[in-house]
Amino acid sequence: MENQKTNVQIEVKKNGPLRVIAEKMEIDVQGEKIMKESAVSFCRCGKSQKQPFCDGSHKEAEPFE
Repeated sequence: MENQKTNVQIEVKKNGPLRVIAEKMEIDVQGEKIMKESAVSFCRCGKSQKQPFCDGSHKEAEPFE
């Protein structure tokens, strides 16, 4: 799409999820810049009941890398 710029960061949390954060700048019809952010966490411990997403179960799990 025209008039968009997206910045994506990926964080690996120690003993936690893989976190993907996306910031997208859009320009509306009046020419105003709008920054939108969204994030999602993916399970790495294998204990989440909402696979592939993290539900916080790693807090009860054994430490892992």
